[in-house]
Amino acid sequence: MPKTLVIDDDPDFEALCRQPGAAGNEFVFASDDESARELLANAADLDIALVSVDSDKLGGLDLFKQLSSVRVRIPRIALLSQRDLQTARKAMNDGAADFLVKPVERADLLTTIERVFKSCEERRQAWRNEAKLSAIQREITIAEEIQRRILPSEFEDGLGYSLFARLASAKSMSGDFYDIFDLPEGRLGLVVADVSGKGIPAAFFMAVARTLLRATALTGTSPADCLTQANAVLCRHDIPNMFVSAFYGIFDPINWTLIHASAGHQPPLHLDANGTVRELEAVDGLVLGVSEELSYSEAVLHLKPGEGLVIYTDGLSEAFNLKRQQFGEDRALAVLSGLDRQTSALEIVDALFVAQEAFMDGAERGDDTTVLALRRI
Repeated sequence: MPKTLVIDDDPDFEALCRQPGAAGNEFVFASDDESARELLANAADLDIALVSVDSDKLGGLDLFKQLSSVRVRIPRIALLSQRDLQTARKAMNDGAADFLVKPVERADLLTTIERVFKSCEERRQAWRNEAKLSAIQREITIAEEIQRRILPSEFEDGLGYSLFARLASAKSMSGDFYDIFDLPEGRLGLVVADVSGKGIPAAFFMAVARTLLRATALTGTSPADCLTQANAVLCRHDIPNMFVSAFYGIFDPINWTLIHASAGHQPPLHLDANGTVRELEAVDGLVLGVSEELSYSEAVLHLKPGEGLVIYTDGLSEAFNLKRQQFGEDRALAVLSGLDRQTSALEIVDALFVAQEAFMDGAERGDDTTVLALRRI
């Protein structure tokens, strides 16, 4: 129950407050302005102020304005010596949460204090919750920015090829990721992956999986061995209900080969020079993080002039519009089939996202979407 400061010079009202039987209630008294200011200046343990507003000897609610060195955030109940609507209205306009008119019944006094205290505590709790939520949102925004920054954002076309990738998140943070990194002898590592779930848990697992795949790949191991080793480590972490599908390829722009392996990832789309699009005939394996006793196989794709490859996550094909219709792989294939052999990787990615967003027509994105395109000129 609250501790109440009574600012009043009426001994009868003080006697009323001091009567026994108010379990949990505590009162402190100030019968003049100086005493009131001293108590208010050290108001950390005060919960409510009961203030006489029509006494000739007391400053009333104006006392709170005189405390220039401290801001007192406690609710105030105006105490009137007679029923005067104008005085009561002024007190409420000056910040009083409620008012009492003398003579005050003991029960009415305690009920009013309890009601005001409870109401203000609810508001304080709401403010605290709002502050906590704001702090969490700020941290999520920072985490989102960190996640965005760890993904490659600059794409330089190489001699005879173009390369581009884009990610669109369903929530503030993504479980999808892509990666592009340099390997010895002028080769490039290309990764597209999709963590189970969405939001913050998927984003944390994404960071772990991305770091693990890149660190393993940079040792020079083959795509199949990279997935095998990464899978073993993820399984040893034993994170329940979390797994990741991944496609990893090593692109060699000298001999135009892509050595690739897949861990439960949907097959990329292969664009030939004549505009025909088909799923890449790729070896496959189980997603990463489910079973440690796994090994993966790999295959080699030879890119001819004008050919390309689109590696994507299922958020592309599984997007829905407002009619709950699915974008589907057929629409993605149709978009790619309409492109000529001069279309760059950036234009390929743009075309797919433009088509998907036009199809969604304002519908909320239900899953992260990632597209990485490689095109031999």
